[in-house]
Amino acid sequence: LFFAAGICARLFFFKNNISLLLITAVIPVTAVVFIFLCLFANMRSCTILLICSLVFIAGAANCYMRLERFNNTKLSEGEIYEITATVKEKGLTEYGEYIIVKNARTNGLKLDGDMRVNLGEVYGDFCEAGYKVKFTAKISAVRLFEYGKLNTYAEKNIKYVCSVYGQMQAERGFSLFAKVRFSVKRVLFNSLDNGAAAVVYAMLTGDSDNIDSGITQTFRYGGIAHIFAVSGLHIGIVYGLFRFLLKGLRHKRFLYAALCIAPVALYAGICGFTLSSVRALIMCAVAATAKCSLKKYDGLNALAISSLLILSFTPLSAFSVGFQLSFSAVAGILILKLPKKLPEFLRVPLAAQAGTMPVMLANFGYLSGAGLLMNIMIIPVLSATFILMFAVTAVCLIIPAAAFLLPVAAFPIDAVLSFLISIGFEKALISGFGAGFFIPLYYVLLLTVSDKLNLKILKRLTAAVCAFCVLAVYVICKHFMPLDGFGVMVSADYGGGCILIKSNGQSVLIITEGISENTVNSFLNKNYVWKLSAAVILGGEDCVLAFDYLDCPAFVYGGYLNLQLSENSEIFYEKSFSAVNAHFDFADGYSVLVRCGETEIAVCAGESVPFGNCDLLIYDGKADCECVYNIGFNEQSIEYNVYRNGDFNFTVKNAEIKINKTFG
Repeated sequence: LFFAAGICARLFFFKNNISLLLITAVIPVTAVVFIFLCLFANMRSCTILLICSLVFIAGAANCYMRLERFNNTKLSEGEIYEITATVKEKGLTEYGEYIIVKNARTNGLKLDGDMRVNLGEVYGDFCEAGYKVKFTAKISAVRLFEYGKLNTYAEKNIKYVCSVYGQMQAERGFSLFAKVRFSVKRVLFNSLDNGAAAVVYAMLTGDSDNIDSGITQTFRYGGIAHIFAVSGLHIGIVYGLFRFLLKGLRHKRFLYAALCIAPVALYAGICGFTLSSVRALIMCAVAATAKCSLKKYDGLNALAISSLLILSFTPLSAFSVGFQLSFSAVAGILILKLPKKLPEFLRVPLAAQAGTMPVMLANFGYLSGAGLLMNIMIIPVLSATFILMFAVTAVCLIIPAAAFLLPVAAFPIDAVLSFLISIGFEKALISGFGAGFFIPLYYVLLLTVSDKLNLKILKRLTAAVCAFCVLAVYVICKHFMPLDGFGVMVSADYGGGCILIKSNGQSVLIITEGISENTVNSFLNKNYVWKLSAAVILGGEDCVLAFDYLDCPAFVYGGYLNLQLSENSEIFYEKSFSAVNAHFDFADGYSVLVRCGETEIAVCAGESVPFGNCDLLIYDGKADCECVYNIGFNEQSIEYNVYRNGDFNFTVKNAEIKINKTFG
């Protein structure tokens, strides 16, 4: 925890241009506390403090070196280079194929980090992981921060992005992991229909690129999308399977441990050594080592060792969703000891969901209300199917004629898909809280009800009740604030922007063309919006996908007709309306003027601003408007833009508008 805290502190300092020297202030503070403890406490407390301080500084130093190395680019922005590299992995998105390459070189210069190369429809020679490739491209360096958050590419050590110019040349290469993965994919897609094959392939390898986005969303809404992340469930099954098969060698402890861990390591490699699979692999290795040394295995120690090793090599992975979900789920299972009267099939998913709840809310903007039920009903079926598909697929790789067994083994997958699609879980989503101090307060509550604090039952219950009350008061206050005046919050992503007008627990959302559903959900969670009074759509059909399932009336400019919304929503084609004690006037289909008392707020998503002056202008184009504050959605040469600073928060009160903070 202290190592991760050092990483977080260094990233915060880097993002806000604070000198690293301030972190060294930990040293004199530690020295003072250390002397105090030496005088008035036992040596154990002094040792723990010293170790924690050193580990904190080590985490900060490790992150510092990674950030400096990442920011030190050797290529000029926008220049065209001839690149030679080795393909690390190949993937598919809705925009086309891409490859991640490593060991890239240009003009004899070796480049640090990996490179993402977007491929055109006709990109030249065929390539797969392990192939040597040569191509010409205009290279762009990845920025560490976008929209106030750490770039997901930086978390994966992807330092450059480009698109291939002309044809790409490829020379056949060999990668054991890629070869097995490609063979598995070929066997499955040749034997099953595409839908079932994509789901089975994702379950076996963790690669969900081939799954239809609608099916992926259905699994997410049902709270069981974690079946596609190769983690403790998958690695544990494989490890247990080989322990069972090799049980005759248990008397030879070291050989038995090595033969059990080797196939698990191979399987993690086939899955691309994802963070969750590496975490599970390390925990299995710790368990095997404990057996060999005749020591007691402790789950929390194993989890701590795995996190320390992973963060030592990839410190920025601490901010990835996969890392946070994987570790919070296991921590929840290990720490939250539910009553033993509950059967294990209830205790494990309940504890895991309790551990991951803040992470889910912060990153996806919702929880699945049906998640616990689906984990009890569906996950056992999928786990049994995983074991069967793992065994049958392995046999088919060795004996191709056995491929006729695959459709039979995959029958439960077809049944689960039909069930999930027919039910739908959109109405079972829970959102509207889960940001700011909610996260530490929530984990304090979990800790008080766990058995990790050596407290008597009465004190434990008192602490749990107090923590719950503080958490409830915090959530309620955040929902109803501001009580007097208006709050104006601005957020954006690569597609567009969203603005929230909030007053006394009532809210109106304004969304622009292209904004993603996840951004909207997370944005509402940050601002503790339980239910919207109304939504304003600036644009056309591309706004509707982000708006669906918000369950509130939508207002659009009268020129845009026949927009299709979900059955939960109602649409009004108006040029003006009133809500949350504010008045909204459309200038056109892309611009609206909001009057909050005597304060005017203009939101423009078009190419120009049709207003002469206002107090706050939020726009995504050219502006000839006089205003107190200018907020740009994307990368623009103005002081306040969401791309560079993250989200903005304003208060409107007594005809005055004041910027509170930026957060992101």
